[in-house]
Amino acid sequence: LELNSKKRLIVISGPNAGGKSVTLQAVGLLQYMIQCGIQVPVGGNTETRILNDIYLDFGDDQSISNDLSTYSSHLKNMNFMLKNADENKLILIDEFGDGTEPEMGAAIAEAVLQNFAEKGVWGILTTHYANLKRFSNNYPGIENAAMLFDNENLKPLYKLKTGIPGSSYTFEIAKNSGLPKEIIELAESK
Repeated sequence: LELNSKKRLIVISGPNAGGKSVTLQAVGLLQYMIQCGIQVPVGGNTETRILNDIYLDFGDDQSISNDLSTYSSHLKNMNFMLKNADENKLILIDEFGDGTEPEMGAAIAEAVLQNFAEKGVWGILTTHYANLKRFSNNYPGIENAAMLFDNENLKPLYKLKTGIPGSSYTFEIAKNSGLPKEIIELAESK
């Protein structure tokens, strides 16, 4: 995994339960260890840098008492990152754009991603949104990455490949989960 001055942001896509979130968490943990001066288990040619802050958006901070839905919780975090992130910060966002109507949530996520790229922010984001994969292929400073999947055995491989977007393998995973065949066939026809 490489972030550099030409590719500061990586958008990871791929199958559910394929390792996207684990990869994101591992990067966050390693960077935090570096920030604390702890040796990290990486290869001998690895280069790292100290950053001013690490901003995270993992999981769901919805709260009835704070009037936060899943989506408004993500928006609160995005707003904070938009105001504070710069070229000396690392952002780690899981399930980017999630929690609302997919088309509009994807459009908001794309606008936020473009802003991060324009600011030169360092970051890794996970998503299933096709528009973010297309955008990442064509916008400077952003690179796609895919968690690989074994199509033959319908199993995630837990390997990251940079430079390409990944598929969610929605129907393949649904077949493997035990959903009735007629439900999957009906979904595929839609």
